[in-house]
Amino acid sequence: MAHSTPPADPDPARWTVTLTGAVANPRTVRASDLAALETVSVEVATGCEGETTAPDRWRGVRVGTVIDRARPRADASHALVRSADPEFACGFTLDRLRDALLAVSLGGDPIPTERGGPVRLLVDDADCWERVKWVSRIDVLDEPPGDADTAREQVPADG
Repeated sequence: MAHSTPPADPDPARWTVTLTGAVANPRTVRASDLAALETVSVEVATGCEGETTAPDRWRGVRVGTVIDRARPRADASHALVRSADPEFACGFTLDRLRDALLAVSLGGDPIPTERGGPVRLLVDDADCWERVKWVSRIDVLDEPPGDADTAREQVPADG
């Protein structure tokens, strides 16, 4: 499944990601704030089924770093990562999501809109639909998200 509708105004200077839900300190962070945190680089190929692509160098912050700043509650176990495309979200266990990358640059430059910028989720060993483009919100949850909350013609919430 391809992500469908890119955001109308993906300006990295104004782009924000909101963390909400089962957290003590809900917050909204700018893409530029993410870039200022402790960042890491990874090489990831983002081709989908049937596509062969070379790995690209992505840079960003681990999702766990951002979630920890929001102070998840003890009962928090899952998260729903939402795209600016209102039809797209993907559910994860918090354990799996913590090591994922909120990427803010590709090859040393801001991520182009068509590649999911200004903020894209990259998850190790992810299926194509789990690499959420245009990340705008992360809802921390105390239970798995329901089938109606996720994309990919019903994403398994425990993935």
